[in-house]
Amino acid sequence: MKVSLLVLSALLYGIALCLPALHGGNDQLGGFVILLLGWIQLVDGQCIAWLSNPLFFLAWLCYFLKLDKLAAALLVSACLIGLDTFRATRFDKNEAGHQVTIDHVGAAFYVWELSFLILLAVVLMRLLKKNAAMRSDQAV
Repeated sequence: MKVSLLVLSALLYGIALCLPALHGGNDQLGGFVILLLGWIQLVDGQCIAWLSNPLFFLAWLCYFLKLDKLAAALLVSACLIGLDTFRATRFDKNEAGHQVTIDHVGAAFYVWELSFLILLAVVLMRLLKKNAAMRSDQAV
């Protein structure tokens, strides 16, 4: 089950890249464009939600290195920082500086956040299993 949840988390992240992430008027920006150009919002002071991506990748690394507490902290941070998306009001549509005024977030945002939550669930399951094993060892 754990492996299927790991695959699901990665798959959902990939799906989020293919879905519309931000809508404004007749324009929409896809998840992949946001991944490539989202760092501009950091420089622009619009929002910090893009930082959830490197936190998510670091959490994956920590998961495989069995640094579960750090992975859990990174994933909780990624989820919370990702919510800053709702604070953004405009987005640079392309490198030419054309901007989109954001009306609402698209499906990509929710799928993106869900990928974080599923990996967090896997990490927490492993932490709980470790804690239960430690308690049973101490009881003996």
